[in-house]
Amino acid sequence: MMNTARNSGATRIGLAAIALAAITLSAAVRVGEAQEAPRVSFGTASATFEDGLGSMRGARELEDGRVLIADGFGAAVIAWTPGGGADTLTNTGQGPQEYRTPDGLFPLPDGATLLVDLGNARLTRIEADLSFGETWPIAQGAPNTGMTMMIPVGTDREGGIYFQRRLDGMAGTSDSAAVARFDPATGDISEVGRVRLAAQTRVESGDANNRSVNIRPVPFSNQDAWNVAWDGRVAVARADGYRLEWLDRAGGVTRGPEIPYEPVRVRRADQNEWIEGLGGGLRVEATDDGSGMRMSMSRAPSGAGDLDPSDFEWPDAKPVIPAGAVAVDAAGRAWVRRHVPAGEAHLYDVFDGGGQRLAQVELPEDRRLVAFGAESAYLVHSDALGFAWLEKYPLPALP
Repeated sequence: MMNTARNSGATRIGLAAIALAAITLSAAVRVGEAQEAPRVSFGTASATFEDGLGSMRGARELEDGRVLIADGFGAAVIAWTPGGGADTLTNTGQGPQEYRTPDGLFPLPDGATLLVDLGNARLTRIEADLSFGETWPIAQGAPNTGMTMMIPVGTDREGGIYFQRRLDGMAGTSDSAAVARFDPATGDISEVGRVRLAAQTRVESGDANNRSVNIRPVPFSNQDAWNVAWDGRVAVARADGYRLEWLDRAGGVTRGPEIPYEPVRVRRADQNEWIEGLGGGLRVEATDDGSGMRMSMSRAPSGAGDLDPSDFEWPDAKPVIPAGAVAVDAAGRAWVRRHVPAGEAHLYDVFDGGGQRLAQVELPEDRRLVAFGAESAYLVHSDALGFAWLEKYPLPALP
């Protein structure tokens, strides 16, 4: 859900979790027939981070085997040695060697890491020795004249940063968005492709000096999902005619076969689970105090608040994939999460570089996927108190 308000001197914008969408690009296309996929599962965890985290926003395995962890609510970036100890990086604050609200963590060339620092509304390069380097603002433009929010989805081996850019601004209701690439070396932003967004409803009230915009996602509406491989190819799971496509920066498309699926009925438990998942969107505060615009961001807390299923219109069945369903492992395979009945273990289709489905992988109960290592996956589960627990698992054997 998204709420925006504007008054003299301050603008506040709350962003729901970004949804995803699609168009077809003209290019060479490879199409085959869908193959039956074997079902495989994870084994047991090889290591568990010993402390509960306030939130689990990002993890990144370093070349030496240590793992960087971003705890947004705990305001900490942690360097963890699986099976060993852990240290917290630097101090919180606004300085060049500090951070305020750590969020995503992504690989960069030369063993470096990209940190999404929401509290300071910037992207920060963490060098291989864990010192802090160059920074870039997350937001480009002004709230009143059009603003581009660079919330990274992935990075490539040339240092490119990929994000989703709405075609009608932050508070729009367009049905599509661009997959965009930011080049930190030049400052250029290029478009790689487009994706389909989930449907939304929008209600405005007030006047020019005190305007309120309420944007609410339509439950279980069809949307695409995407992510980036280290070589710069973009994996897009298309919701219409479910298939996996790979887009390259030259405009080429490698399209896999359509994958049949059995729709999952929407029951009351699914409705409650969807409402509970509305948390975690972005809250953005931009204030002009006369000396220039200052911006900070944070994640909205999880939870349904005072919403009730009767507040929404529900479809009979879920689409094949939820928002943010795609991850890419170190071997360049695309993992696409499938919708399942509420309460069931997460299920992923795993695709190769040609869009062929290799296997289906079921996660351990109550776990969700947050990151891949060279030969591992990092899963997280939450306890009854809301603390997140990070675990390292060997990757299951795939065909």
